Amino acid sequence: MMTSCKRDKDEEKYCRDWEKEKDLKDWVRPVVGDERLAACRVCESEMKANYDVLQQHMVTSKHQACATPGCATALDNARLSISKNCSNTLMETKGLRSSACSQKTKAEETDKASVHNGLGNATESFRFSPEPTLEDIRKLQIAFTAERGWGKYHQPRNLLLALVGEVGELAELFQWREDAPEGLPGWTASEREALSDELSDVLIYLVALANKCRVDLPTAALQKIEKNRLKYPVEQVYGSSKKYTEYQKK
Repeated sequence: MMTSCKRDKDEEKYCRDWEKEKDLKDWVRPVVGDERLAACRVCESEMKANYDVLQQHMVTSKHQACATPGCATALDNARLSISKNCSNTLMETKGLRSSACSQKTKAEETDKASVHNGLGNATESFRFSPEPTLEDIRKLQIAFTAERGWGKYHQPRNLLLALVGEVGELAELFQWREDAPEGLPGWTASEREALSDELSDVLIYLVALANKCRVDLPTAALQKIEKNRLKYPVEQVYGSSKKYTEYQKK
């Protein structure tokens, strides 16, 4: 089977035997819902599910850079770092950094074990690209707005209403579907592009709103996750969807 996957150069269909090959097994993975594509666990690139294409990807500068030992640590540190203008925030404290690392490790472990809770196939896990960061998006949106003289229209109230409107447009994509399982199998390329556009609009307006309200969103998110961890103790809430107030009454 592996030999046939190698030799059929023209076929563009994901082959599970690639995951057993020495050069491919550490990074190649399928793309949920599209067997014509393959993805790289190292640099999160997607490509045609073709053996020659996979071989070519291994020698790209992007893959080589991300595959370099220590790269993952550098990227993680970059995610947790904040701009020089925010040097006095809690993000720079040792305790919060340790908490962030601990949360990241636990999240990765949960992602691998999610299959046991019916949340998908652990071999088809998904990750965001390491760049751009939320700070990069904030700066890009500020420049985009300034170039068009839209600053006076982008006040907190305006941005909040715009955000709500974009969430509504996002909801329309799911409104009349009977089911939308993880990975969205069966969605067409145009439907996925529309989903990407609407999700991006939501993110951009959320970042812009946080900027106008002077909320350091990455730090706030870490703090909120920790609050939720205390609010929903694993031993009390595992497998249950009850609100935290129902546990506090006991």
